[in-house]
Amino acid sequence: MEPNRLEVNLKSDVNAKAAYCALLRKRGYVDVKVCSRPADIVAFKGSERHHFEIKFTRRLKHYFGAATLTEWEAAVLNPHRYTFVVAYKLNGAWNFDEYSVEEFMAISSIPPFKIFFRASVPKAAPVVVRKKSRQVAVTLARLQILVKLYGELRESFAEPR
Repeated sequence: MEPNRLEVNLKSDVNAKAAYCALLRKRGYVDVKVCSRPADIVAFKGSERHHFEIKFTRRLKHYFGAATLTEWEAAVLNPHRYTFVVAYKLNGAWNFDEYSVEEFMAISSIPPFKIFFRASVPKAAPVVVRKKSRQVAVTLARLQILVKLYGELRESFAEPR
């Protein structure tokens, strides 16, 4: 890459968030702000704070995406003021499919848990450990809890086939 040239992230949802903020303002929401949690956008209608989680896609038939557990936690705590939004462009214009918490739950599933890692390449290089992170460190005991919990979810609550 050339020096001083920005790399374009084709998966970025920045423009989708800006377009959705403009739509919310047209709908009468105020104090519309892009943030990082409990959702991508917060806005007020009257005295009520609403949350909007934007899921951007370039796909036009089926979108396979993910919502974090922290997003779901905020959604279930505020089900009538939390909206999942699938954003996409069709013929150059923004489209926003809005889902209630209940509607989004109906099209969602829980896969086996993922454990993220950060490895330096080559291995000999020191790994940068982030202090003050909301991340939960991996330990044997925590892995055993996750394995047990997912097994219980899969066995006890699995839908019949």
